[in-house]
Amino acid sequence: MSESGMSDKAVLSCRNLGKSYEEGPESVVVLSGLQLELHPGERVAIVGTSGSGKSTLLNLLG
Repeated sequence: MSESGMSDKAVLSCRNLGKSYEEGPESVVVLSGLQLELHPGERVAIVGTSGSGKSTLLNLLG
Protein backbone atom coordinates (compact mmCIF):
# COMPACT_ATOMS: atom_id res chain seq x y z
CA MET A 1 0.00 0.00 0.00
CA SER A 2 1.10 3.54 -0.67
CA GLU A 3 1.15 6.32 1.92
CA SER A 4 -2.32 7.43 0.80
CA GLY A 5 -3.73 3.99 1.58
CA MET A 6 -4.38 3.21 -2.09
CA SER A 7 -3.16 -0.02 -3.60
CA ASP A 8 0.03 0.18 -5.66
CA LYS A 9 -1.27 -2.58 -7.95
CA ALA A 10 -1.77 -1.43 -11.55
CA VAL A 11 -5.37 -1.23 -12.77
CA LEU A 12 -4.20 -1.28 -16.38
CA SER A 13 -0.97 -2.71 -17.73
CA CYS A 14 0.38 -3.59 -21.16
CA ARG A 15 3.84 -4.58 -22.27
CA ASN A 16 5.29 -4.70 -25.77
CA LEU A 17 1.96 -3.78 -27.35
CA GLY A 18 2.00 -3.29 -31.09
CA LYS A 19 -0.27 -3.00 -34.10
CA SER A 20 0.44 -3.20 -37.81
CA TYR A 21 -1.61 -3.76 -40.93
CA GLU A 22 -0.99 -4.64 -44.54
CA GLU A 23 -1.46 -1.98 -47.20
CA GLY A 24 -0.76 -3.60 -50.53
CA PRO A 25 2.72 -5.15 -50.41
CA GLU A 26 3.74 -2.93 -47.47
CA SER A 27 3.35 -3.50 -43.75
CA VAL A 28 2.41 -0.30 -41.89
CA VAL A 29 3.44 -0.24 -38.22
CA VAL A 30 1.05 1.90 -36.18
CA LEU A 31 2.30 1.07 -32.67
CA SER A 32 5.44 -0.78 -31.65
CA GLY A 33 6.83 -1.81 -28.27
CA LEU A 34 4.38 0.26 -26.22
CA GLN A 35 4.52 -0.15 -22.44
CA LEU A 36 1.93 1.39 -20.16
CA GLU A 37 1.01 0.97 -16.52
CA LEU A 38 -1.70 2.94 -14.72
CA HIS A 39 -2.31 2.87 -10.99
CA PRO A 40 -5.40 3.86 -8.97
CA GLY A 41 -5.80 7.63 -8.78
CA GLU A 42 -3.54 8.37 -11.75
CA ARG A 43 -4.80 10.40 -14.68
CA VAL A 44 -3.54 10.16 -18.22
CA ALA A 45 -4.11 12.07 -21.45
CA ILE A 46 -3.57 10.43 -24.82
CA VAL A 47 -2.42 13.21 -27.16
CA GLY A 48 -0.80 13.36 -30.58
CA THR A 49 -1.22 14.49 -34.14
CA SER A 50 -3.86 13.12 -36.46
CA GLY A 51 -2.96 9.59 -37.51
CA SER A 52 -0.50 8.97 -34.68
CA GLY A 53 -2.39 5.95 -33.27
CA LYS A 54 -4.42 7.40 -30.38
CA SER A 55 -7.70 5.70 -31.35
CA THR A 56 -5.87 2.50 -32.26
CA LEU A 57 -4.30 2.41 -28.79
CA LEU A 58 -7.64 2.96 -27.07
CA ASN A 59 -9.27 0.24 -29.19
CA LEU A 60 -6.49 -2.22 -28.31
CA LEU A 61 -6.84 -1.45 -24.61
CA GLY A 62 -10.56 -2.21 -24.85
